[in-house]
Amino acid sequence: MAVPLSHAPDQLAPPPSSADIGVLTALPMEAGHLIDRLSHVRRYTSRSLTVVEGELEGRLVVVLASGVGRESARRGVEHLIDGHRPRWIVSAGYAGALDPDLNRNDLVAPRALVDDAGAEIVLDSSPFEAVPTVRIISRLLLVDRVIGDASEKAELRRRHQSDAIDMETFAAAEVARARRVPFLSLRVVSDDARTDLPPEIGRMLNASGSYRVGAALRALWGRPSAIKDFWNLHAHGMEAADRLADGLQVLIRGLN
Repeated sequence: MAVPLSHAPDQLAPPPSSADIGVLTALPMEAGHLIDRLSHVRRYTSRSLTVVEGELEGRLVVVLASGVGRESARRGVEHLIDGHRPRWIVSAGYAGALDPDLNRNDLVAPRALVDDAGAEIVLDSSPFEAVPTVRIISRLLLVDRVIGDASEKAELRRRHQSDAIDMETFAAAEVARARRVPFLSLRVVSDDARTDLPPEIGRMLNASGSYRVGAALRALWGRPSAIKDFWNLHAHGMEAADRLADGLQVLIRGLN
């Protein structure tokens, strides 16, 4: 049974209510600025996952950072649906650009999701017509690792005819579709198609979506310039998360 962390153990806590919108991210950083905007916040922990419930724009919103990768995303969507019964699921977070015309901090919503085997899930992008800051893109490609090399991004764009990549949305959409819950995706570009990421970044990220400090220090010890890269990436990530929260708030306001 999920127990709200905001209640003392000897108090009878209210059960989770049916939510209007469930927002799934991989990383806590991606969700942080949105959570800061919620009022009347409760936290429910069950099966090692913590769901943050609160009100925003007159809607009851539940937010879960599930961890990195497709299996974490599947588990996260199941958890939100089973525990909170949202009327919408929104997959939100960072995306890497494959389209050279996309810039860091651009908000994007895909018309379709694809995986590396060629499977496709078509999404309804019409709710984003009320969010003028969002750019509708054709396809968001599922990948299984951080892609930091600009030449590899160009090859993925050529091979899969996709505009951006992430590691969770396709898998999350599969579960939502099977459970018949309407599904949307809103991503913010964290790295453009022209920029190489430090090779250490992917190795430092663990499945829970946090940075392994020991691994980070070992990876960066022999290349001090990478420390600056890492902190710049962190600062850019916080900026992108704030931008993402802006877009999500406008989207939530318009969903019925």
